[in-house]
Amino acid sequence: MDNQKLVTLITEEEIKAAIAKIGTDLGKTYENQQLVIVADLSSSFIFIADLIRELPIDVTIQFVTTPKENEDLLIDLGLKNTLTDKNVLIVNDVLNKGNRLQKLHSLVKKEKPANIQILNLIEKNIKERKMELESASLFKLEDVFVVGYGLTYKESYRGLKGIYSLSIEE
Repeated sequence: MDNQKLVTLITEEEIKAAIAKIGTDLGKTYENQQLVIVADLSSSFIFIADLIRELPIDVTIQFVTTPKENEDLLIDLGLKNTLTDKNVLIVNDVLNKGNRLQKLHSLVKKEKPANIQILNLIEKNIKERKMELESASLFKLEDVFVVGYGLTYKESYRGLKGIYSLSIEE
């Protein structure tokens, strides 16, 4: 790890402030209603944990996990409960090309929820994105490799409280 350089992009305080704001906004949108969060477990669990603590409404969570970008296998960790007529928030860690998010949205849509919203922690500026789904993002970044706050490089850096760009010097 001596050849790896971290540069702070988003501080812990900035993350907390953004999550508090979106928690308030979602609380107003879904006041007196239940919200079902559907998310890929692998790198969004820290974001989701912080988000649900900021939501002043009843929330349930259904996790899925998807392998790499070009694989179709989806491991269902909770979609056995129907999403029919439910308010669904798909929570995503990083919006890159959007292929995996598009697949997850299609899976959720088949359940006929009352509505579907998408919330990204980070949206990268990617020219190749073909996803046409509308989504909200807490932070927008250039296309750099990021770690921290649940995001990893070879399963390391997940526990960092902020979000950092990672460069590897050879």
